[in-house]
Amino acid sequence: MFKYKHGFCIVRCQPFHIGHNRLIKKMVEECEQCTVLIGSAQESGTEKNPLPYFTRKKMIQNVWRKQEAYNRLRIIGIKDVINVSWPNYVLETIYKDNPSSSKVDVMYVGNKMEYQLFENKVPNVEECSRTTQDYPFLSGNMVRDMIILKDDRWRDLVHQENIELIEKSFYGDEFN
Repeated sequence: MFKYKHGFCIVRCQPFHIGHNRLIKKMVEECEQCTVLIGSAQESGTEKNPLPYFTRKKMIQNVWRKQEAYNRLRIIGIKDVINVSWPNYVLETIYKDNPSSSKVDVMYVGNKMEYQLFENKVPNVEECSRTTQDYPFLSGNMVRDMIILKDDRWRDLVHQENIELIEKSFYGDEFN
């Protein structure tokens, strides 16, 4: 029996790291239906968003596709927008992707401040820090910087299934 019917989270996954997975894992354990929105889906090739949407989606799939819960997990892209209600846009994106899905009843966040805009739209919030005592400074920016600087410690912060994909994406022809 699940605590919630339908949960969602918004992540950029530049790249997908163990902190993102901690958030998704909690959602999958507590929700019957789970939606992962990959933010800035229209962005790639920039300093902040070097990886394209489909590469980021593949990183999540690489980790989850062999898990029993994978059939309850939807991964969809969401573009950055301005001059619209962000909470309405997010929820419309979820329902448009799967019109038969249950109404969203919980948002999963790394920090409760991420929930502020959704308070009147989504009845529950679950906070799951992306950091731990072992990795107190974990962030996508940090992992991305380590990859760019070829600091091999980044390998401990991503899933082994994604190391080759990340190396090809960041190092291209240099990768062998």
